[in-house]
Amino acid sequence: MSPFENEVKMVNPEDVIVLSTSSSTSSIFPSIRKPSSEVCEVCGDRVNSRRYGAAACLGCTVFFRRAVVNKMQYKCLRDQKCLILCTYRCACRFCRLQKCLRVGMRPDAIQRRDVVGPRKSSGEPSDLIIIDDSTDSLLGEFAKFQSLQYSGHLRFFAEHQVDAAFHKDSSNIVKFRRRARAQDVNIMLKLCLKQAAEWGNRLKPFKKLSTESKKSVLSEYCLAFLLIDQGFKTSKEADLGIWLLQNGSFMHPDYFFGLPGVNAASDMRVKTQRVFLIFNWSNELNYRLHHNFVTELLHCVSNPFRKLEIDAIECAALKTILLLSPSCSKRAIYAGQEGVLAGYYTKCMEELMEHSMTKFGDEGPQRFGEILLLISSIRCGVKTIYNQTRVSDLFNFMKFDDSVKSVLLT
Repeated sequence: MSPFENEVKMVNPEDVIVLSTSSSTSSIFPSIRKPSSEVCEVCGDRVNSRRYGAAACLGCTVFFRRAVVNKMQYKCLRDQKCLILCTYRCACRFCRLQKCLRVGMRPDAIQRRDVVGPRKSSGEPSDLIIIDDSTDSLLGEFAKFQSLQYSGHLRFFAEHQVDAAFHKDSSNIVKFRRRARAQDVNIMLKLCLKQAAEWGNRLKPFKKLSTESKKSVLSEYCLAFLLIDQGFKTSKEADLGIWLLQNGSFMHPDYFFGLPGVNAASDMRVKTQRVFLIFNWSNELNYRLHHNFVTELLHCVSNPFRKLEIDAIECAALKTILLLSPSCSKRAIYAGQEGVLAGYYTKCMEELMEHSMTKFGDEGPQRFGEILLLISSIRCGVKTIYNQTRVSDLFNFMKFDDSVKSVLLT
């Protein structure tokens, strides 16, 4: 089955309640904001309802309900005088909750259905992600799905007759890894294309695209998806200077590192091979290009991931943001879905900020910015892979799966 035909049951358009947009997203989606005489009494965003006793946007309504239902105890790090505006409303949850109470939002106005969560129809799948005021964690749901995808990596390679790329001892410690081969890269790309399409089909804007539009998005996105998965794995499991594929095979800046028969005991053989490169221009060129390629991946992705100690929620956020903001040539690829797209985008950004504040406290906003800066680095990595496919013996497209070629060579 083609990855573009992966069907996931989605809600009807009339069942989707679009999330409020902050000023940061209104510049990206200027056409979706509707004139309104009312603003949220908490943060100044567009009013969604008065269900808890004061005019509030959807973001503040959900925040207030969650804080009351979960009996959250927040702490302010700035003398309890933080200015709550829609752009930075996630920066201090203590002051945001206090302002909710000051403007008249009442805990006793929360009804039983708000406590127990949304009603589901009997035929609705349990993993369905719906944008409404009852969805507590978009990124949490995606992190669970990401974990499920990770658990299938080794099985996917085994099903495609790729031999084991590493061995562990009795203490479950990796004692041996082999270097990546063209077959590993072939299956890797097929896996990433499949899983990137599955990820996209869980989001309504991507799900509704035509097959050709999906190909346009995936031609870049599946490589970004690949880099996030491999960068995360490399930062957690590999020694410095080594880049890991999903099956545990590795690439090293030194083209000869890990070749059969080449090790510390055969240093003279390595020297002999490198001297031979001087008299073979094409091999020397491949050697230099390979070095630059792996070094760039380490520099752009795995080293920042390692330094920042990126976690699973942040990986899920990066994947979702990149899918919702493609840089493919068809700029208006999500035309007609701007409202729902902005809803997902806003919810993703707010949850990422809240995650950063929870994990890093006063350093949360800085952490939030550092995560977003990784997007440009990942896109640089995507360009590096594109360039390498033209010259590397690892990226031999003539041997690749047809579904991979149909996307990456369009």
